[in-house]
Amino acid sequence: MLAGGQEGFPMAAHEITDRIAELIDEEHRLRTAALHHGGLTPDERLRLKDLERRLDAAVELLHRRQALAAFDDD
Repeated sequence: MLAGGQEGFPMAAHEITDRIAELIDEEHRLRTAALHHGGLTPDERLRLKDLERRLDAAVELLHRRQALAAFDDD
């Protein structure tokens, strides 16, 4: 789901945060469009659900990375 820039290599923390920002931007665009156009199309609703799932996964991955980094520093 969240593959790094090179195959076989995990994403760096800055890549994860960049991806989170991209997902948030797209989610915001969809929600704004919904407000201005009286709702979402079925495809847009599916995309929004997918974005929410991907965003949750990316945030969880970032938290795990941060926890590992904190643990490694101890």
